[in-house]
Amino acid sequence: MTDWDEMVQYISQAMGAVDEAHAASQTLRQSTNQAALLQFRSRMKALAEHLERLKVVLDNEEAFAMDELMDALSKVYSGHKADFRKTPRMNS
Repeated sequence: MTDWDEMVQYISQAMGAVDEAHAASQTLRQSTNQAALLQFRSRMKALAEHLERLKVVLDNEEAFAMDELMDALSKVYSGHKADFRKTPRMNS
């Protein structure tokens, strides 16, 4: 999976987390209780984590793009990905 695919996946996961947080907020509005509040907080925490991952990529999109290009060129010429990157690999 390329960094681009990983970014698309992060966006998709963040959108899913938004939907889940919205559903939890609706439940909390209809039934304000401890369980609904805990569920809402859990969903909001998951959303924040997804958005933080996405923000790291978007804040450094040029560096990620250059590293992806260097990986591709290295793979063509040497048969393996580049040894040095400015950004962390998003996939294992």
